[in-house]
Amino acid sequence: MIAPPDDAAPARRAAGGLRGSYCMPPPQSNPNLAMPDRVPPCPPSPGGVHSWTLATANRCRMAGMSEPEAVGWITARMTRPPSPANEVQSAVSKAYGTPRSTIPVTGPTCTRAHTIPITEVRYDPARLLQATAKIESRNWRRWLWERSPKRPEAMNAYSFLSSLYRAGETVLIFDRLDSKAPLATVQVTEPMDCRVPDIIRAGGRYGSGIWYLANPVDGRWHDTGERDSQGKAIMSCRSQHAVTSWRYAVLESDQAPADRWIAFVATLPIKAAAIYSSGGRSVHTLVRLDAGSKEEWDSIIGPLKRPFKVLGVDAGALSGVRLTRLPGCWRPEKGGYQKLLYLHPDPPLCRLLDLPVPHSRPWTLTHWRTTCLRWNCAQEAFQ
Repeated sequence: MIAPPDDAAPARRAAGGLRGSYCMPPPQSNPNLAMPDRVPPCPPSPGGVHSWTLATANRCRMAGMSEPEAVGWITARMTRPPSPANEVQSAVSKAYGTPRSTIPVTGPTCTRAHTIPITEVRYDPARLLQATAKIESRNWRRWLWERSPKRPEAMNAYSFLSSLYRAGETVLIFDRLDSKAPLATVQVTEPMDCRVPDIIRAGGRYGSGIWYLANPVDGRWHDTGERDSQGKAIMSCRSQHAVTSWRYAVLESDQAPADRWIAFVATLPIKAAAIYSSGGRSVHTLVRLDAGSKEEWDSIIGPLKRPFKVLGVDAGALSGVRLTRLPGCWRPEKGGYQKLLYLHPDPPLCRLLDLPVPHSRPWTLTHWRTTCLRWNCAQEAFQ
């Protein structure tokens, strides 16, 4: 399971959004509306606006205002736009103890339900920075490497898959994101032949690198229920109908700096099964969920999309049928390896920050360099 990120709460509560001067339209007087007592003016942006919002929401509740009235009253007196758009609704719902989705937006800024399309939710670098401000800078690659229960340098692409999937399961490999047919179909066995074809190690036919489907499938083509322009059924081997286990989710960010992104992931109470680079600037985290169905998977991930997107998560990657980078492969277009940083096939529910260090990196590198039969001659772990 994946739990809401408690350590990221300060970032979600922080006053983010636009900088500079801002003034809402003057509030409309309502003789029938009780005014909260002793409400200080909203401080100038950016500092302290969100704390003022929370405190004022409690005063509105004690004054007997309804929730929509409180939302409009607070919004009209803020010195900057709400950020995110449902900032005031969230504060009021917390003060009144009701679900956020029950509070409509009223007042001078909006007349519709508070929920905005997720496409309008924007990454806020300041919030990510605040969420990770207490995490000291470090070489995250080495830090993860030292805490990995399975040695990253002892893995190639296929041994990586054999560590995460069960005997009899099928994993599809692609060399284009939009490809309908897989480049390779990997049948996991025990023991498994872990010799990786040259075309996969070299990054595929198009120079874009290699992806794999995060959740195992049955390897068959299924009717998706859609029709093409000629009325024929659209078949797919990578649709939800083919998935045999809703085991994993993928957290990735193409916007956040890699060091800040890994620092944020390290604060989350999750089951981190693997962490690896994309061969470029982003880092992917494979999170174990073990959901019993697509509906259960969606119920776990759905509520996290908005708060995570503000902190840099690619919300589009949070789907049950998702391609993610396959570590141990070359990505020609970026000139780099898709490198495995951390691997734990049976991960505990904890923060990465709380993981122990089995062995130091220098000792482990020296040991496995001389003893591991699967050592990759390219020695990516040293680069």
